[in-house]
Amino acid sequence: MSNPGQEPQAQPAGYGGCLRCGTLVQPIGIESFRVGGSSGGWKMLFGELAELGEGMIDFEIFACPACRKVELRVPVR
Repeated sequence: MSNPGQEPQAQPAGYGGCLRCGTLVQPIGIESFRVGGSSGGWKMLFGELAELGEGMIDFEIFACPACRKVELRVPVR
């Protein structure tokens, strides 16, 4: 559950291996992604009103230095 006014905590270093090759993944940071809202013609017709249902979700990003794959994980709170 989210705690308003509290920043998400990054996963501890050495959090785990890549799901594909097993190499230790490197943390990139925590980014917020937009979810919901409208697109296409609705956005064109209604403009900013089409985005009323839009929200944000935080993911911690990890990258594998060996195979260059990226993983998204829910940050530790």
